[in-house]
Amino acid sequence: MNFNQPISSLIRKRFSCRTYQDLPIQNSVLAALEDFTDSCLIGPLGNQVRFKIVAAKEGDSASLKGLGTYGFIKNPTGFIIGVSKEESGALEDFGYLMEAILLRATDLGLGNCWLGGTFTKSRFARQLSLLDGEITPAVASIGYPADQFTWMDKTIRAGARAHSRLLWENIFFNKEFGNPLHPDEAGIYHESLDLVRLAPSASNKQPWRVVRDGQNWHFFLQRTTNYPPSVFDFILNLADLQRVDMGIAMAHFELSARENGLNGKWIVHPPDIPLPNQLTEYSTTWQEDEGYNQ
Repeated sequence: MNFNQPISSLIRKRFSCRTYQDLPIQNSVLAALEDFTDSCLIGPLGNQVRFKIVAAKEGDSASLKGLGTYGFIKNPTGFIIGVSKEESGALEDFGYLMEAILLRATDLGLGNCWLGGTFTKSRFARQLSLLDGEITPAVASIGYPADQFTWMDKTIRAGARAHSRLLWENIFFNKEFGNPLHPDEAGIYHESLDLVRLAPSASNKQPWRVVRDGQNWHFFLQRTTNYPPSVFDFILNLADLQRVDMGIAMAHFELSARENGLNGKWIVHPPDIPLPNQLTEYSTTWQEDEGYNQ
């Protein structure tokens, strides 16, 4: 995955853009984004994901007709639509690849926003002709950001506490839960972990937890009680968005690590680490390449 700007810069620059200029995306920008998207076929856990960009061309607003977002997005000039299966690791792979695409969109000067429930699933799904067992976990709006936030932007950001981030001691641990990993102890992985903290998540729940164990970084999902509320889940038919969130965190971790010359791979091998509660579940592990010493 190639980017023009440093991953750390793109992650810190990107925000949930809900209001766009009424301008079509330049052909060269769209082509570059499509080239990148076409390369995002298989996630780090081995699952296949399909993506499609639907964008309005100049004088052609009909191409986005019917792709509703319940009023949460204003003037989008394009969408990124993705489908995956609900198999083990598939939603994490979906989140990983979609976040990489959105970082590339940011790299190209496009605003973007994850949409996990506030979109008309059936109409978006028809754009990719779902196969048996496939779902549309989320889509993303894209376009050139408007100069100012609207009242809707401000209301949603305030409701989700968009500027609120959990502290290091609540997310990162050394060898076991309850033993916080101090930033100084993270070594060269400090930046990768800090960028995990900045990862977007559904309703800003920030469900990821990471335990360092030697050369292994174990990722756990800390589920939120009664999330999503059953009434919304029933009406919107939501995917397991917290698993998608985990994939986003994985992307931030790996892309920044590799940019800093740190190599490794994702494995699924649950460690012998006692869980703090019944809402915590193991997801995956980043295993450093042998021979690397911090």
